[in-house]
Amino acid sequence: MGGMFLEYRDPMVGLIILFSAIFVISFVNYWWGAYKNKEEKAGIKDFIKRFEIVSDEGEFKLLLKDKTIPLESLVLLAHGYGKSGDFEKAIGLYLLALDRTRKREEKEYILSELGKTYFNAGFLRRSCEVFLDSLKLHPRNEESLKHLSVSYEKLKEYDRAIEVLDSLEELGAKVTKQKDYLMALSIKYDYKLNNKEKIDKLTSMLKNAPFLQRKIFELWQITGEKVDLELFETFDHKKLLDMLWMADTNWFDISTCKAPLVQEICSARGLIQAQCKKYTYFELEVLSNLQSVGYKKASLNFEYICSECKNSFPIHSHRCPNCQAIASASIEPIITKGSYEDSVSFQ
Repeated sequence: MGGMFLEYRDPMVGLIILFSAIFVISFVNYWWGAYKNKEEKAGIKDFIKRFEIVSDEGEFKLLLKDKTIPLESLVLLAHGYGKSGDFEKAIGLYLLALDRTRKREEKEYILSELGKTYFNAGFLRRSCEVFLDSLKLHPRNEESLKHLSVSYEKLKEYDRAIEVLDSLEELGAKVTKQKDYLMALSIKYDYKLNNKEKIDKLTSMLKNAPFLQRKIFELWQITGEKVDLELFETFDHKKLLDMLWMADTNWFDISTCKAPLVQEICSARGLIQAQCKKYTYFELEVLSNLQSVGYKKASLNFEYICSECKNSFPIHSHRCPNCQAIASASIEPIITKGSYEDSVSFQ
């Protein structure tokens, strides 16, 4: 027994046991890693099959088959196609790049870019699925979370959109304005509420979300509800410049509002006699002077410039089509030749 105990305490035996344990652990780790890698590759293959596109352009098909093109070049080319609006080719290249990459970080980036491309192409449900796949690889991907929230918003799934914003908020992002905007949309499209209840709920949010003034004015206009003049006079009328210019006076006689800018608009439209000493916009002053001499063939068009990304658009949007910022549009008037309808409606 004593001999056996000494033999067991032999240092060589301890080393053999130690190296055996290291070998077993390494062996298990290797095969577990190989298994997970194979599982991930299979998941990517299935993902690609779900969204695979068919292109009839022979040259583009040859490009997709060329395995000598570096991954970086594929992604750069896909980005270029996406920027130019050729979303089908961009999607095909991103899917090919996704199939070729083996690095987790690269997969996350490509999935995020692919999701944005589907989003820009209008495939909102697909973009949601792609962003969710991206978030499986990296749950703290703010770009994917941001676009996922907007995708849900456009699908009118406001509760889901707000849940995604909660995740962004946990990462330190400021999402108060986005949440208020989504809440306003859920109120606007809530079929259980009548028009007055919708307006009352939106009005109660104005203290913390003054940008909802335009939403309230839109609801007044769309539903034909009587405008609360006392409330309306407190609005920032610069944010309503285009709507006030085109407002039907049979619905709402804007001249009853004594706010300076509204009076300037009325003067420029010929609804009242010119009586403003100083104008907020040079364009309104010019049109008001033309009205005073009987010239009614001039009107206004509008350009909408995002205060965040500085891009300009011909149509107003509560959310910037480029950077997705909320209530960032600055309204710029442009003097233009009036149409016959404008001349008639302004008389």
